[in-house]
Amino acid sequence: MTGLVELLASFNRKERFFLVGTALGNPRFCPSDAFRHQLVTLFDLSIPKDAFVAMDYHLDWMHAALTLAFGASEDGVHVNDGNITGNQEDVDLLFAFDAGEMTHLLLLEAKAETGWTNKQMHSKARRFAGIFGEDGHRYPLVTPHLALVSPRPPQQIESERWPAWMTRAGKPLWLELPVPGGLRRVERCDATGHASAEGSYFRVLRKRQRSVEEVEP
Repeated sequence: MTGLVELLASFNRKERFFLVGTALGNPRFCPSDAFRHQLVTLFDLSIPKDAFVAMDYHLDWMHAALTLAFGASEDGVHVNDGNITGNQEDVDLLFAFDAGEMTHLLLLEAKAETGWTNKQMHSKARRFAGIFGEDGHRYPLVTPHLALVSPRPPQQIESERWPAWMTRAGKPLWLELPVPGGLRRVERCDATGHASAEGSYFRVLRKRQRSVEEVEP
């Protein structure tokens, strides 16, 4: 395998990555020690401070980087086995780093306000299985890992049909995402305030802070 982490970085053309990194004075997207230690605990891995980190990383890019890392010529024409879709499907946050001869890819899928749907996650599971294989061993010395990141643990996620490497003991790994309460949103509605996709009016809604009793199962 040739320089997978470097190849992943070379495909990273997301404008927001460069804008956010520059605006925050962190152009390499270096993770905070606190967040990195959370991932260390969650995945039971040693994660270096200089791990490659990217946001909204396209799955087409990931497949192409893996293809080149395992010997395909950059100048050649490659058979598309269905893993290059031309769409914008991505992983919300990607960590990539070498540990000895092994390269680990941490795929973090995040939700802040809405929840995951099984339709969405089954689609993502099919893409991940196509890239890494059902057992995650399609590429020697590359190990993918997945975690869901949200304010509360995901509910009613049907992960039984996901590739085994996407779960632990049949359940997805989960990491809490702190989100402030009382955030506002807008909703289109009719003149009486009833929600309507064709509404000529809108209203502002504010999400109330849920109590511990409501959040806990």
